[in-house]
Amino acid sequence: MFDIGWTEILVIVIVTILVVGPKELPGLLRTIGKTVGSMRKMAGDFQGQFNEALREAELEDVKNTISDARKLNPTNAIKDAVTKEIGSLDDVTDELKKDLNEASWDFDEAMADVAARKEAANTAAADLVDEGDAKPAADPAPVAAPAEDSKDKTDASADKSSAKAD
Repeated sequence: MFDIGWTEILVIVIVTILVVGPKELPGLLRTIGKTVGSMRKMAGDFQGQFNEALREAELEDVKNTISDARKLNPTNAIKDAVTKEIGSLDDVTDELKKDLNEASWDFDEAMADVAARKEAANTAAADLVDEGDAKPAADPAPVAAPAEDSKDKTDASADKSSAKAD
């Protein structure tokens, strides 16, 4: 850590013994040990808090990544697309129903018009038939005229044959 070799440590120990003295050296070493221990403890606490903060940050990153992955879930994308298409199909179906109902009303109106025209045609035909029944009664006279001609011829032949017989 500090790149201190054995020889350098030996020099530090000798200087410390000369400066402090052999009587106070055990108390000094004890104080140095406690200080190093408390420094290690503080360093450990700092490192623990730093690691915890790092884990929380990583955990947040992981949570965000998982959340993003859930948002990017292909089944959700497909589900959203299918739901959208079903909605548009519902709109088209509603429009088709509306158009079909309008066409049905138009068809019903046309059928009612056809029925009215048929009824009018039937009434007109019945009137014509009634008029036709009246006309043939007036028309038989011209048809009967040729029959009279043949009757006259028959009567004339009969007259001739009766005259010959006399």
